[in-house]
Amino acid sequence: MGQTTNKDTIDCDTPVTIIVKRRPKQDRIADFEEVMSGTTKDAMTFEGHLGANIIKPTKAGDYYRIVFKFDSMRHYLAWENSEVRERWLERYAEVTIGEQEIEVLSGLETWFTLPGGETLMPPPKHKMLIIVWISIFSLSLFMHFFLLPFISYLETITQIALTSFIVVLLMTYIVMPYMAKIFHRWLHCNKN
Repeated sequence: MGQTTNKDTIDCDTPVTIIVKRRPKQDRIADFEEVMSGTTKDAMTFEGHLGANIIKPTKAGDYYRIVFKFDSMRHYLAWENSEVRERWLERYAEVTIGEQEIEVLSGLETWFTLPGGETLMPPPKHKMLIIVWISIFSLSLFMHFFLLPFISYLETITQIALTSFIVVLLMTYIVMPYMAKIFHRWLHCNKN
């Protein structure tokens, strides 16, 4: 099976996004979609599963994409090595052409994946750097003017620990999903 990312390099506690590309046999599309739906539902029962999106092709004969998110590589590997998934792989063999392609993303790349988005490759690193810098700079300014006056009585190390935790929390759950959506076209545009 086509594997495009070396999973051994990802720490077991790191959140991951998995992108699976499959091409159905033209006369088995309904069966393929049934298998894909069943696989997704079963994956959702596994610990650490954060959701899945199915992206249908825009052209006949093209790939379907399934995007899974897990809260850790450990939980993804539990799904990947499960008997449940193995049974689904046997069913896929009956309704697909060629081998699946799998890409496992971790780290900053996962901040730039949009649920249901068609562009699944991470954007160029220089574009990610610009968006992350703008976001962290803005949050740092906010922290400096609005939070630090209330925590200035704390030890410096405690202030830094608290503000950095809040920045990471906001970046992960609010700022980056919002920025990825706003700048999606620019981030994934082939031109600089």
